[in-house]
Amino acid sequence: MRLDAWSSDTIGRWFAVNILVAVMVTACMNAAFVQFAGVWARPSIVQSGLFEQAAAVVRVLEAAPRDLRPKLAAAADNDVFSARWFPDDASLPSPIYGATYHSGMAKVQALLGRPTARVLGYEPGDPGLSGQRLAQYSLAINMSDGSWVQFVAPQRSWGLDGVPRTILTASFVLICSLCVAAVASRRLARPMQQFARQAQRFGTDVNAAPMPSIGPVEFRIATQAFNEMQARIQRNLSGRTELLAAISHDLRAPLTRLRLRGEFIDDEEQQRKLFRDVDEMQAMVDASLAFFREEGTPEETTRFHLSELVNTVVDDFRDGGHDVRLAPPPPVAYVGRPLALRRALANLIDNAIKYGGNASVAIRILPDRIEIQIDDEGPGIPADLAEAVFRPFFRIESSRNRSTGGVGLGLASARSAAREHGGDILISARPARGTRVCLVLPLV
Repeated sequence: MRLDAWSSDTIGRWFAVNILVAVMVTACMNAAFVQFAGVWARPSIVQSGLFEQAAAVVRVLEAAPRDLRPKLAAAADNDVFSARWFPDDASLPSPIYGATYHSGMAKVQALLGRPTARVLGYEPGDPGLSGQRLAQYSLAINMSDGSWVQFVAPQRSWGLDGVPRTILTASFVLICSLCVAAVASRRLARPMQQFARQAQRFGTDVNAAPMPSIGPVEFRIATQAFNEMQARIQRNLSGRTELLAAISHDLRAPLTRLRLRGEFIDDEEQQRKLFRDVDEMQAMVDASLAFFREEGTPEETTRFHLSELVNTVVDDFRDGGHDVRLAPPPPVAYVGRPLALRRALANLIDNAIKYGGNASVAIRILPDRIEIQIDDEGPGIPADLAEAVFRPFFRIESSRNRSTGGVGLGLASARSAAREHGGDILISARPARGTRVCLVLPLV
């Protein structure tokens, strides 16, 4: 698959397109916000020019005779406000106490050139003189002779102050950008998440199905390479298993011939030694065939009660007359291969009984994993051999000899089952005496 940075569906191209679309959509949504959000997105009253218009009307009325002021004030009406002149405080229809417009007073005083001018501001809902609530916005400016000019706005035509408006607009732009980025990046994030999940699944299931090829060309190339690598690993493992199983199977014939020829040996001691070696080799061959048969026959994953499975394995050993103790297990459901885990637990408990005389089993549930601990009271395993015992056919002769019947595949088979689930088996010495084997299973 050829990689072309511009003509193909590449990650670089997707990043450029996503950024361009995000900028365009955000700009359009911001324009729509300013257009349809009402007065909140408009300039504040100080920046709207209303004070300048009101101050101009007041200056005109200041220069006009008192008898002409009512008509001149009425002539100043426009679509934004209506103006009315009142000769004194008593005639003003709004209360003159408690309504001082502090934030706009300095602006009006500066425009009028009168630092002592009083300015009253009202909003809908403020109490009026007759006890009823005001229904409109109004601004009353005191003239130099004590009369008043009141400007009444039927509706609000100005927006918020600069800082709140900037915060509101920036918040809207940020929310729009995040939404666009989240939607635009989903196509890029989806193949990355799928690739990560497939890699994790392949780590716990070597027979996992190949991953579908989706997303930009870089991901399709990586997916194709990953699928090819997975197929090669699967072929190598399958070929290795088949080869070793065939070798183990073919060894049965010469072992049978050796036993038949051993019947003609007159020396009973030599015959007994030969039969013992043949039986041991036969046991190793049978164990190897069973091990490779399990490896070559994948089991489907399913959801099951892990605590019930552990309880069942322990009951089987108890029915056989073995000393196996189980701490009350907490109920836990798990997704995995129950038969493989059952065989692994049986191998671990069987080892504890063979080499320690008894076994104590406990289940611990941690935030990220489940631990099944099997303790025995045997001679223990040296720390430098804690990993070596997992090698196939490895045995510690000083404490675990061939008379016990094992061939050294139990721990290898159990660890293989644990690692197929993404877990492991760890061996450590107990504080007093014996060995602790811990089967670790991840929680996903």
